[in-house]
Amino acid sequence: MAIFFILALYYPIDSWQNELLEELQVRGYFITNTPGIRPYDIESNITPSPDSFVIELQNRLWLANLSLNIKFDTVKVARFKPMVHYNFSKFSLYLQPDVKFGSDSLPPSNVFKNLFSADYERVYVKYQAFHFGIFIGRERFSIGPSPNYNMLLSGYGPPLDWFHYNLSAKYIRLSYYLSQLDDLLCKPLEYLGDTITTLINARRYLIIKRLDFIPVHWFNCSFSEAATFGGENYTLMPYHFNPLVFIHTLQHNWGYDANLFFHLDAKIFLKNFAIYSAILVDDYQLEPDPNGEPNHLGMNMGVEFADFIISRTFWNIEYHRLSRWIYCIYAPYQRYMYYSHPIGFPFGPDCDRLFAKIVYHPNKKFDLFIQGSYLRKGENSVNSIWPIPEKPRVPGTSFPEDNFLSGTVEKILNVNVGVKFFYQRILFLQTDVGVLNNQNYHHNPGQSKNTLQLNIHIQFLKL
Repeated sequence: MAIFFILALYYPIDSWQNELLEELQVRGYFITNTPGIRPYDIESNITPSPDSFVIELQNRLWLANLSLNIKFDTVKVARFKPMVHYNFSKFSLYLQPDVKFGSDSLPPSNVFKNLFSADYERVYVKYQAFHFGIFIGRERFSIGPSPNYNMLLSGYGPPLDWFHYNLSAKYIRLSYYLSQLDDLLCKPLEYLGDTITTLINARRYLIIKRLDFIPVHWFNCSFSEAATFGGENYTLMPYHFNPLVFIHTLQHNWGYDANLFFHLDAKIFLKNFAIYSAILVDDYQLEPDPNGEPNHLGMNMGVEFADFIISRTFWNIEYHRLSRWIYCIYAPYQRYMYYSHPIGFPFGPDCDRLFAKIVYHPNKKFDLFIQGSYLRKGENSVNSIWPIPEKPRVPGTSFPEDNFLSGTVEKILNVNVGVKFFYQRILFLQTDVGVLNNQNYHHNPGQSKNTLQLNIHIQFLKL
């Protein structure tokens, strides 16, 4: 069967192209060796199809040079993103500034003359051959099987600057990611009741090491280790750059403390159907803890269907559940965040979320979609203070018994309907409207809030 490669450039994970790749993968016309790492790379390929409908979807895969995104809900924001991308041989370059008008919680934040904010959204150079690849620059990577939000690395917070490389051999692939996070002026330890007044200027790092096993093209299972670590005047060692060794071993034997996560995930593709699942483990308790510390766990499971009940449709349904103290830590500089935003699941710990989306392709120019989510969020966040003393532990102190959905639970229902318009390889337009219903808004009992939403997204001018 004839196969041709897609562009060596990444299709951004927050783009409509990535959603198309996901559908083509479920339909069996797109194959990647690493379905749990996004954006997909050059080892991904597309199989030509005699089906005119599949050809319609494949013809939508193009990279724009200009993007405009306008949002109206609790805030009003417009983002203008010009893009320059070029690939030659096995090298590729990408440059994408982000110019923001208005204010929201995501960067860039520093306003120029009360008019706009600006920074680089993506900028990188990469080389990718069949068995080896290297990447230096800024990108929104996502690690995990979900096509939406993942727990280990979601890619929906501020973009991170990465040094990344991968090694492949037959059925396995090793992937390594290193990012220097923001420096933090903080206490060395922080817990309820502490009287610490010392502050340190901590240098912070994130490392993710991943092993993918792909015995056949329709099955992938993976193991990842992630760690946030650092400290005052912290320096990296050659050990940190080795993809084969665990940082857990460095911590256990040599006292280099870190906030450690293990992540297991798998995805299976059958005819017009896919199922995936993941579990995130934060410092698993091998034996009962004397202070009653519970296991800190997150889980995700989901399914995808093509042409289920109605032809020319694509369905995705998934569920997340994260315990109360996952991502949290007694050392502030080891918290799983970057500039106060979660690195992992965007809603942080102490929550669960049900999500569903249906896309209908009536013809080659239009898509219609409806999506909804229901989120229950407890009061804990990544920045929540550790509930007991640490280093040393104090006998008689213990963790709260409620390990899920703590305090006043905020309940958020979000429903959106929209349309996408495609004109050759020149123009993409998406507009959708929705309603956001908050019960116990900001964890205030009995307070509710309804918000109307309008999103407009335009990409055009493929040079």
